[in-house]
Amino acid sequence: MEIISFDALEFIVKEAERKGKKVLITFHSIGDSDSVASALALKNLFNNTVVATPDAITANAIRMLKAVDIDYNIITNKFEDADIIFLVDVNNFEDCGNFRYNLENFKKDIVIIDHHALHQINNANVSVFNDEKFNSTSSIIYELIKRLKFPLNKSLGYILLYGIVSDSADLKNTFPDTFIQIGELLKFASVNYNELLSKIEPAIEPKSREATLEDICTAEKIIINDLLFIYGKAHSHANVSADVALKSGADLVLFYSLNTAGISFSARLVGTFDKKYGIHLGKIMKELAPIIDGSGGGHPCAAGAYGPLVNAEIAFKEAFIKKIKDMVI
Repeated sequence: MEIISFDALEFIVKEAERKGKKVLITFHSIGDSDSVASALALKNLFNNTVVATPDAITANAIRMLKAVDIDYNIITNKFEDADIIFLVDVNNFEDCGNFRYNLENFKKDIVIIDHHALHQINNANVSVFNDEKFNSTSSIIYELIKRLKFPLNKSLGYILLYGIVSDSADLKNTFPDTFIQIGELLKFASVNYNELLSKIEPAIEPKSREATLEDICTAEKIIINDLLFIYGKAHSHANVSADVALKSGADLVLFYSLNTAGISFSARLVGTFDKKYGIHLGKIMKELAPIIDGSGGGHPCAAGAYGPLVNAEIAFKEAFIKKIKDMVI
């Protein structure tokens, strides 16, 4: 594995197109808005390319594509035809679901473009551009497109915009350049911020909002060295309850939800506390994911984990609290 600069990434993209390489672009399992937007915008830089998904994409990602009439019938496998693979919004093979084996055994070049905490891959054919100074992979791809002076159509500008916003944790996970990019893309796509959100994010029914508030009211509250930690079970989506709890005054949040596939955890942290205490929720969730026989990851202040072992909920919570106490006490 080789860590590369932005200049090197730009060169690799130019060379792949100049040589007419067959390009395959893919991302992590259950591709979210950021990964899908990144992949489709990157695809636009090549003439001979396909985008493949390990399994499915999220409902929000589908709504994002429908808003601009982009086809979301993404293929599932084209590894045998590829000369080079670009892996976006994920920096390991374990989180790529059905594609893990294909990626581990691919003998040609693999280029990773990501913004999460760096992950070591012991494959000599892997080059990694990984920079946590970008809030999202969509932000990286937009910067790459600008550097290459490549024409961008409004539809791709729109989904890149939403990719950046969707990974911003309500604009808390942002940097100065993030706001510049958002402003540029809002103007380019001829859309205002509220219109962007209303077209893509689902309207939440009163009953669902009531359930979320109940989740927070019945959740466990603990103060850990001046950090208000809220932990509980969500009626439906753990990430929604976690987001609302953070907005309601919590410093640190962990919610879980159950479904037919298993258990999902969503963790949130107030911005700046990651640097103050050295907390990186993405690393913590990735490290604890084996407890539920699953996978995890994310940003310093917003991360998740999911797996099939629903009876390991208490063990996961206790391990999470211990990790936090080791860092803040």
